[in-house]
Amino acid sequence: MTAKLNKAVRRTATVLAVVALGAGATACGSSDDSSSTAASSSAPTSSSSSLPSSGSSSDASGGSSSSSGGSSSGNGASGSNASSSSSTCRTANLRITAKNQGQNAPGAAPGLGAVLITFTNNGADCRMAGFPGVDLKTNYGTESVERDKQEVGIPFTLRAGKTATANVVYTINNTGGSGVEVTGLVITPPNETHSVSAPVDFSEPVSDKNTGRLEVTPVFKPGS
Repeated sequence: MTAKLNKAVRRTATVLAVVALGAGATACGSSDDSSSTAASSSAPTSSSSSLPSSGSSSDASGGSSSSSGGSSSGNGASGSNASSSSSTCRTANLRITAKNQGQNAPGAAPGLGAVLITFTNNGADCRMAGFPGVDLKTNYGTESVERDKQEVGIPFTLRAGKTATANVVYTINNTGGSGVEVTGLVITPPNETHSVSAPVDFSEPVSDKNTGRLEVTPVFKPGS
């Protein structure tokens, strides 16, 4: 009886030990699976955090490009509005005078004199270009003045209130005689048909036109 009891006790202990071992194995497997699941769930969180930053950078660049395009369009409009043209200077808007400077004219060659013609703009800004028309009033009648073939008229804008100039170059009368007495100039501004008379007083020799010199320069802009 005693022997049977001891054998039964040993068998029960063995069964309990096997059950305990199986429970321990199950517990270890459950712990490993939980750790693996936690690791896999944390990985996407780290990866997805960089996506919003990339998208934000793209939007900022696009906004900058749009702003630059607007600025370029504004400059183009400003350039088109800046261009304008002035009309030809009219006789009615010019005060025209003449002054004999004789042989004291700046740059005058020996034996030559000059009459300074001034055109003062009493109107709005206007354009001048080329030669004025000039005739002399003399005791022998009217004499036309030819253009200086060595000069070229350059177009320019005559601002309101500013003065442009031209010169009539003539041969000074050193003959001892009375010569040709000039009492005035009839002046027509460039590209105009209306003339004005300006008093002036000088004498040139009575001679063939080929032996003397009588020419008018183009109109020069202020400061030239």
